[in-house]
Amino acid sequence: MIIKIAWRNIFRNKKRTLITIGSIFTALFLIILMRGMQFGFYENLIKTVVESYSGYIEIHDKDYWENQSLNNSMIVDKQLLNEINEIKGVENVLERIKAFSLASSNDKIKGILINGVNIQDEKLIVDWNKRMVSGSLNFNGSNQVVIGKGISKYFNLNLKDTLVLFGQGYQGMMAAGKYEIIGIVDLKNPKLNDLGVFMDIDVTRRYISSDRIVTHLVIDKEENYDAEKLASKIRKNLSNDFEVLSWKKTLPDLDQTITADSAGGLIMVYILYIVVCFGMFGTVIMMTEERRYEFGVLISLGMSRLKLSSVVLFEILILSLLGVLLAIIFTRPILMYFNNNPIDMSKLADGMSDALAKFGFDPIFPFSISWDIPLTHGLFILIVSILMSLYPIIKIYKLNSVKSMKL
Repeated sequence: MIIKIAWRNIFRNKKRTLITIGSIFTALFLIILMRGMQFGFYENLIKTVVESYSGYIEIHDKDYWENQSLNNSMIVDKQLLNEINEIKGVENVLERIKAFSLASSNDKIKGILINGVNIQDEKLIVDWNKRMVSGSLNFNGSNQVVIGKGISKYFNLNLKDTLVLFGQGYQGMMAAGKYEIIGIVDLKNPKLNDLGVFMDIDVTRRYISSDRIVTHLVIDKEENYDAEKLASKIRKNLSNDFEVLSWKKTLPDLDQTITADSAGGLIMVYILYIVVCFGMFGTVIMMTEERRYEFGVLISLGMSRLKLSSVVLFEILILSLLGVLLAIIFTRPILMYFNNNPIDMSKLADGMSDALAKFGFDPIFPFSISWDIPLTHGLFILIVSILMSLYPIIKIYKLNSVKSMKL
């Protein structure tokens, strides 16, 4: 009954109702599209960087992250791998060895990062075929490597050329070897392109003189799982001998960049919220003052102040809800379209496209279709509308029905 009365009342002044709904709709429409584009870009950015090689989650020995030495490596058995694979949300587990070394060729020496990988497992998370500049990543011999395109350029190396590696192995052992280049790779990561040398994990173990160790495990998560929550879940299932880090810890620069950019976007969101709040509050004030006589009559006829307050509350809620629902309904197909057909910045802004490509990012802007964005901002507006309703409710409880009916 109360909702029916409230619904009838909001259309008594159609012009004001449409203006109020329109202001809520416009502000929320812009907020959802803006944040959808922003978060879509972040998701694509994270996916590009994380899936290019680093992975969403890493597991190390508890001392490895502070001192990334081969001596802080760990021994991984099948039981441990099975325990991790059984955790809900884990898609794949990859063993890797990371070792710093020196490379020499054509009278030049350069510090490099050896990455020992199991190529069959790596193909589960990295599309290596898309990353190959030339050659392949099929290790058929014991002395073969794939190098980043930055190393290829520095040493002026091509396929079938050789690269001499030397450095310190496990527990102080001498490491040295001569390797044939079978591929050149572009991982869309400037650091890996300039430093990365990839070899089969068993070949890497022979190079560092250890047949069992790995420096870290890389975890690939299922599509809809949050990396932070999954890292916490894995942490609870492992002993204190291991350290579990999400990409936010292993790639702090990326996390800080996203946080700073998101904070900038919130400024525009707050401005739109202020506009909506002022518009809604103005409507509430006008509605309250115009209906003082009506409120006085209803109270004199026996309507309780509680029931009258409830009617006013539902009027404001219905107005807000209509604006919120319309914004969500109209933005959804737009978000879906631009999620499937991302904006290609290379066709719109050459400068931005070149800047993104320089840092290894694809110059595309897909929109996020996460329901968190419309639901979070829509809920905020509904909460604000409830707070706005306190003004007329207070006025109703303070109203002198006799005085309010005097013209």
